[in-house]
Amino acid sequence: MTHILAKIRGGLRNVRGTITRLPLLSAYEQTRTSWARSIDSCDAVPAVYKDFFEPLLAGGQPFPYAVLTPSYEGFIHRTSEKLICDLGREICVLERKGNTFDARCYPLEGISYAEVRAVLLDSHFKICGVTSQGVSTSSTLRFNTVTDHLFTPFLAKIRLGGTDSKGAPTGLKSREFSDWISLSYKFMNLARHSLLEGERVIHAILQPEIRAHVLTLLGKTYYRVISPTHATILTDRELIIIREEAWHGGDERYGGIWDYIPLNKIVALSLSENDPLKLSIQLPAGEHLESLFQVSAKQEIEQLLERFAACAG
Repeated sequence: MTHILAKIRGGLRNVRGTITRLPLLSAYEQTRTSWARSIDSCDAVPAVYKDFFEPLLAGGQPFPYAVLTPSYEGFIHRTSEKLICDLGREICVLERKGNTFDARCYPLEGISYAEVRAVLLDSHFKICGVTSQGVSTSSTLRFNTVTDHLFTPFLAKIRLGGTDSKGAPTGLKSREFSDWISLSYKFMNLARHSLLEGERVIHAILQPEIRAHVLTLLGKTYYRVISPTHATILTDRELIIIREEAWHGGDERYGGIWDYIPLNKIVALSLSENDPLKLSIQLPAGEHLESLFQVSAKQEIEQLLERFAACAG
């Protein structure tokens, strides 16, 4: 017995010694490992991606705007390291695969929509469309929300179709959506911040959270969320969908998810007659997005469809 206890004590000493030798990161340092960062020269490009950039720069071209996102190993989500860069008429996403990488290059005219998600410190930027190789796919880059400003140039370029993004700040002074203030002050502000300068709102619908009754027990009624609160905004440029993330447990809702869909990428809009109503957005290459609405919103959705048809015509 004494021999066994001695072995246990020796093992514990070894474990304590190992822990003591491990490098400890502060909370701030751990958080920084989740930040995206800009890459401003070929020398700053990680070695695995250099073969992609060297041919581009051989003719003396300036280094493109580029951002590196971390691997996120063990931070909220597990995802691989990616590098996104602006090559003029296309946006390329390089995804690390060990000592090599996969490249997906999206011509601006082939991008069906862009998505931005920001929930507390967890954000992502997603591009969905057809690559220069004719493949319908998407790329999602995850990063800490404190570095989301690095992706603003990519989003602006996609939304403006390649025109100068410097002249397109968000419409912070817009007085649109004032009638939403009593329904959701949060969504009124989210909607206002989603507009480009000079963008004209044609029709907008705010749909509160849709719940379904589950059961009533001991006088208390329980519900499940069918669809989170969301807004659908038709402008003269695009269809913007803003929604809260479906949340399981608790009443707090943080941040949001934005989808920006160019009008010329919408193949069709259609409305189901079910309860709840379903608005389907058909996109190229069989892609589609859906939003649920209460039956009471049918007239508003029909107006949206009419006004979209007028814009598309």
